[in-house]
Amino acid sequence: MDAVLQTLERQLDVHRLLLELSEKKRHIIIDNDVEKLMQITQKEGKLIRLAEQLEAERAEAVQAYMRSRNMYVTSAITIQTLSKIATRLEEKQTLAERREELLSLMERLKQANELNRQLIEHSLAFIDYSLNLFLDNGSQEAVYQHPLQEHSAYQANSLFDRKA
Repeated sequence: MDAVLQTLERQLDVHRLLLELSEKKRHIIIDNDVEKLMQITQKEGKLIRLAEQLEAERAEAVQAYMRSRNMYVTSAITIQTLSKIATRLEEKQTLAERREELLSLMERLKQANELNRQLIEHSLAFIDYSLNLFLDNGSQEAVYQHPLQEHSAYQANSLFDRKA
């Protein structure tokens, strides 16, 4: 059981770091610092791979614990199920606490990532709007003109020659 608890503690540490990075990422997105955003995204990728590795280690430690108790299972055991199987009250409580903390961290991480996603979407929408304003050649006048009537005036104020 000690191996399971140690792995859970390491998983909690990784999720805390991911949450911290996600909060830093929010400020970086707001500041529009693309270089730092790329750096923090690389760090997140490494931590995510570590989290996946730790999850595999946790599953392996759970299987080892189950074998030590002469219990063989074919599917993954959740922390909640493991806390029901544990015999010592201290282990049950520790598992329940770790489970709650991990679920809380994951929910907070999910919310932080959703906020970052929305910020990025707003930034992209603003960039798209700005580009459309910049590239608009003013061909649509504010005064009504019949659609079949040809434009006789040359649009000299355009930044790019669209006929090229």
